[in-house]
Amino acid sequence: MSATKLLRLGAPMLLLIALAACQGQQAGEQKEASAEPAESEQSQPGNDDNASDEGKKMTQDTPDRMALEEAVEAAREDLSERTGRALDEISVVRAQEVTWANGALGCPEEGMMYTQALVEGFYILLADADGEHAYHSGRDGQPFFCPPDRSKAPPKSDPEEPLS
Repeated sequence: MSATKLLRLGAPMLLLIALAACQGQQAGEQKEASAEPAESEQSQPGNDDNASDEGKKMTQDTPDRMALEEAVEAAREDLSERTGRALDEISVVRAQEVTWANGALGCPEEGMMYTQALVEGFYILLADADGEHAYHSGRDGQPFFCPPDRSKAPPKSDPEEPLS
């Protein structure tokens, strides 16, 4: 083979090898740079150092979450405003903590898509002279009215437990 043919074939190969080596070196530099989080990232939730703390926070009630009793009162007040009835005319048929199957919170709206994850919340069933009214809530505990045609009641937490 002549030297010219060797250069024609060898030069592109050498160029590809050199470029691959440069890219590998740049990727290595990027990995080194991102291996240590920036100062602002070190104290952020979700950082590996805080992963166990984050898991603990997810299982505990946060100060922003309503208690069941507070959610019931908020639902009664909302129903009172909706119907014009006095609070003493609204009774609690059922109130319980639930784990909803998805982001619809037991009140799916046709045509909507919801996250497919378990969501902690409440189910509250109130009654007045016009009938029963369902309220659902998610993680924050803030109840919302769910129309009867969409409300999916969860199973009772304890069949022997009196409705309250």
